[in-house]
Amino acid sequence: MGTNYQQWMEYESFWIGGYRKKLMRTTTHVTIPLVLGILTVLFGLLGFVDQMKAEDAVMGALAGLLLGAMVCLPFYGLLRFGLRDSKYRRLIRQGVEAAGIPEEEREQLATEQLAARDNPKQRIFFEMKSLNSNNTPARFVLTPHYAMLVGGYPYAILVRLQDIAEIRGGEEKKLETRRGTQTRTTSLTTLYTIGYYRRDRADRSLGPDDLPDEAMGFFSQRVRDEALAMLAKQTGIVRTAEGGAYHGNV
Repeated sequence: MGTNYQQWMEYESFWIGGYRKKLMRTTTHVTIPLVLGILTVLFGLLGFVDQMKAEDAVMGALAGLLLGAMVCLPFYGLLRFGLRDSKYRRLIRQGVEAAGIPEEEREQLATEQLAARDNPKQRIFFEMKSLNSNNTPARFVLTPHYAMLVGGYPYAILVRLQDIAEIRGGEEKKLETRRGTQTRTTSLTTLYTIGYYRRDRADRSLGPDDLPDEAMGFFSQRVRDEALAMLAKQTGIVRTAEGGAYHGNV
């Protein structure tokens, strides 16, 4: 790969780096000390109540501290592994491969992505806010030949605009469930979408009523509408659900 492609990968690591550091700092400065403190105090009190002796309270506290360490150390290790730098580069590369962008075109892709870093007209920064998202930083980027969403699921969604015949906005209801140790929270969330329909759909026996070839999801209608407006202005192929030209309302 060329120099720009490597610089782009480095930028992607830098961009998500602040979130990774924040998550690790919260874990090491808040979550782990809190778990260790609660278990130490709890087992210390249980030891004291059982025998009413200070030495039993100390032994109980040490047992609680040991149990906390046994819980927190594997959790910390898994978190560090899950937030490793190479993971995010791999996810970006997977998005590039899923978009079908050939090797010889990736330097151009990287050049356009780097140029969009400092151009607010080409990007939208926001956070994914829902029941199961941890306010993950996200951004929508529109360059002359590509549209990209980073921070959602999948982590990187990349669309090659020259392959697209039509773009539509939509929405769908999504049932989210968050499970705790003894509780379960359920919420019905609206996911606002941008669907991309490729030019070769007829060759694959797909019609206008079939699912889009690629889709981007947003939990904020405002952000989705901003992204649609950018696409409409640049491409002129954004359509409403009824098939008419998009003029700011889905």
